[in-house]
Amino acid sequence: MRLSNIVPVVLFVIGVCQAAPMPAAEKTADLTGFVNIFNGRTLDGWRKLSSYNDYGQWEVIDGAIAGDQSPEGEGGLLVTEKQYSSFEIYAEVKTTYPQDSGLFLRVQPNVLSYQITIDHRPEGEIGAVYIPLGGGFAKHCYEGFSFWDPFDYNAMRVRIEGQPPRIQVWLNGRPINDYQGVLGQDGKSVVPESGVIGIQVHPGENWRKGSKVLFRKIAVKELK
Repeated sequence: MRLSNIVPVVLFVIGVCQAAPMPAAEKTADLTGFVNIFNGRTLDGWRKLSSYNDYGQWEVIDGAIAGDQSPEGEGGLLVTEKQYSSFEIYAEVKTTYPQDSGLFLRVQPNVLSYQITIDHRPEGEIGAVYIPLGGGFAKHCYEGFSFWDPFDYNAMRVRIEGQPPRIQVWLNGRPINDYQGVLGQDGKSVVPESGVIGIQVHPGENWRKGSKVLFRKIAVKELK
């Protein structure tokens, strides 16, 4: 999804996602070494990114974090209290149509971050790498919808490692994107090495009234 007021600060090599360079993934994710960061009952350990805005509504429904626009047309980010650097994250995600969401990595207070798009909407993409406030799309993923179940939960696994980072994305056991980050024109990394993890309700019209995006079984494995 696109956030408003994007400031292009770096040149990226824009590509289309492809599976070939990435290792094979099992259909059922191996979660050995992962730690749950959502207990399935409460939002303990999570908070709104109030430095960005206070919009969006978040609650726990049937073991999932449910996000909705609030007030109508307004969205926001729910983020972890803890910061992470290099890690893998696993989450199961369910959307309706149209809906605009995402999984955010290394989120800064102003929402500068790496976003894995979950744009179940016209002209949307599942699994693209987008950098809010850092240049926009870093690597598209036009084929993500080929592996997305629009009626049930989808298993997403993302690995971010190093600085500038390599970001790999798996969807329902299939590798769908592999992005190698680059330095900005100033010779520095675009996004700091550490930040919080976020999930999103996007503002705007790409959201059916009363709809909710659902995230469950969210777990992280930190990498050394």
